[in-house]
Amino acid sequence: MANHLQASLNKDQLSAQEYQKDVINPGVVHLGVGAFHRAHQAVYFDRLLANQSEQNWGLIGVNIRPQDSQMFSQFTKQKGEYVLKTMAADGHTEYEHIRSIVQQIDGAQAPEEVDEALASESIQLVTSTVTEGGYYLDENRTLMFDHPAIKADIEGARNTLYAFLYAGLKKRSETSKSKITLLCCDNLRHNGELLKAGLMQFLEAKQDHALIEWVKENVSFPCSMVDRITPKPSQQHIDDVQTRFGIDDNMTVMGEDFMQWVVEDNFAGKKPALDLVGVQFVDNVVPFEEAKIRILNAGHTCVTYQAALKGLTYFDEAMRDDELHQYFKDFITQDSIPAIGESVVNLPAYLDVIANRFSNSNIGDTVERICSDGYSKFPIFVYPTLEGIFRKGGTPTKTIQGIASWFTFIQLTNQGKLDIKYHEPNNAFVAAFTNDEKGIEAFVTDSFLWGSVPNEYPEFVTLLTQAIHTYMKQYS
Repeated sequence: MANHLQASLNKDQLSAQEYQKDVINPGVVHLGVGAFHRAHQAVYFDRLLANQSEQNWGLIGVNIRPQDSQMFSQFTKQKGEYVLKTMAADGHTEYEHIRSIVQQIDGAQAPEEVDEALASESIQLVTSTVTEGGYYLDENRTLMFDHPAIKADIEGARNTLYAFLYAGLKKRSETSKSKITLLCCDNLRHNGELLKAGLMQFLEAKQDHALIEWVKENVSFPCSMVDRITPKPSQQHIDDVQTRFGIDDNMTVMGEDFMQWVVEDNFAGKKPALDLVGVQFVDNVVPFEEAKIRILNAGHTCVTYQAALKGLTYFDEAMRDDELHQYFKDFITQDSIPAIGESVVNLPAYLDVIANRFSNSNIGDTVERICSDGYSKFPIFVYPTLEGIFRKGGTPTKTIQGIASWFTFIQLTNQGKLDIKYHEPNNAFVAAFTNDEKGIEAFVTDSFLWGSVPNEYPEFVTLLTQAIHTYMKQYS
């Protein structure tokens, strides 16, 4: 693939950063090489590598999930190279040849190679995108020790990022002993703090007190906020690249033309000069984080199940549906923004930006994709607004409506009444939410989802139960 790409670089439509890949040295290990990483962090590093003084920041892409090994094998065949297709709302499209992932390791097949990489003194940064559910933390930041994957990893298996970080950091502490930064890039509020909390609890469970002390002295966990709408990879874009450039690229990834990365300036060792390519280094990520999570992510989450109930396929269709477009605006202006309160971010302006991004019909982001993993998303994205409005003495009517639509969606997908699949990693927990009074009560009082709200604000239970009955009557 690389040769085909190089041969096509003289075409105006396909761009590439001006650096020679063979002079790039790896400085970053990334855990979880999914579409989002390839459309976001890998792109920033690709641009950074064009600076001759920053060519020690190549990426080592690591797969940690056996179920992704087949895809990752294709990625390795392509030497970690692929085309990024960027589409704006007005239809303007750009194509970039991304080459920043200079080495690939399938940790599910060769975990010891990951250990070697993490121990190397040249590696100064570990980034991760393993999805919200990949951190196995409850609402109190307590590691889920009863989860089979965590249980097995404490006993020596390799299922989660904690097991890989444990083995790699242990080897590093015994060999190079070099300081290192662990930078979480998942959509989790205070994500650096959560990664640290989960890892330290894992180390405690391993009873490795020497490593615990080493990590305290030599590892930092900055928070970050990442943003770029990146749909699930589609054959449509693979075919487009093949037709347009004559390139066999099975890893083509597509994203919108908006991209943002805000990082807490807290690096244990060397820091890549990502600010040269648009990354914001700040003292406090929280205001940016809150705006994104409570407006973009919560907006996605609260609208998407209603879109599914209406039979819509793509999220931009929801934004052209008068009822759902109005719901989105009302949810943000009546619940999200008031719950956030004062912010350094211009929230009304940010709302307009998000509404325009959501309306980009070129993205083709599916309702089915956004509907996935609801059990992990609601506590992170929606709960803060729910609690915030109650604490301010208000009633989060629009938030409750979005929650009720999720319960209804669960029931109708279970019954096979929707032409959509529900991908729910935590289905064992969701199974308790049956289509009867007992199931509804379990849902509206679930402490993982709604924290202390059902006890502190009993009207929540009443209002959500009523909203569920309304939705179920409307769509059943």
